[in-house]
Amino acid sequence: MTLNTLKIWRLLVPGALIVLYGVLLSYLLFGTAWEIPDYSKAPYLIIVVIPGVLYYITPIRARINNANHDQITENLRAGLVSIAGYSDDRVKYSWKNLRSLFFKLVDDDKSLTTKASLAYFNGLIWTSLADSGAVAFLYALLSVVLYYFDVQYALLAVAIFAAILIVSIIGGRVVTNRQIAIGNEQLEHIRFEHKAAVEKRLNQFD
Repeated sequence: MTLNTLKIWRLLVPGALIVLYGVLLSYLLFGTAWEIPDYSKAPYLIIVVIPGVLYYITPIRARINNANHDQITENLRAGLVSIAGYSDDRVKYSWKNLRSLFFKLVDDDKSLTTKASLAYFNGLIWTSLADSGAVAFLYALLSVVLYYFDVQYALLAVAIFAAILIVSIIGGRVVTNRQIAIGNEQLEHIRFEHKAAVEKRLNQFD
């Protein structure tokens, strides 16, 4: 998977989840069995893109993913410093300062690029689980409001969306660990093949 493909899917997935969970809510409350849209057709694709874009411009995904994202990038940052054998300094050797080095090494080394493809795919699963949890949480809140207004089966909807939220959180934790493991494999390759490049970049901050 390429970075551009990842960006497209990260736009489409939350829109698709919003539609699918909406169909599920409609079925739970009213027994309405909607046909799953064929997203390959342009009119249905627009139905997905619009809520996906609206979701994308909100800070929801970033807020949910911040802790896991920081853990992943901190592992890479600390790993690069460790490769050089220098005493760590999170300010001087920040991820912001080392990020371009890491991605340049990935782009220039075919072995790292292959690992990056795995990381992109795993990252798509990671963000999709975060999106699933966020959308499920919003539908759970909506179901709570509907329960307040005595809508039949609203409590069942709350339970189901809460269960989806919990599964999404657990899955996100598992996939985060997998992302860190892929990063460690990349760092191991960098240690043996690109140590001089890492040292050169870190020396620029002295």
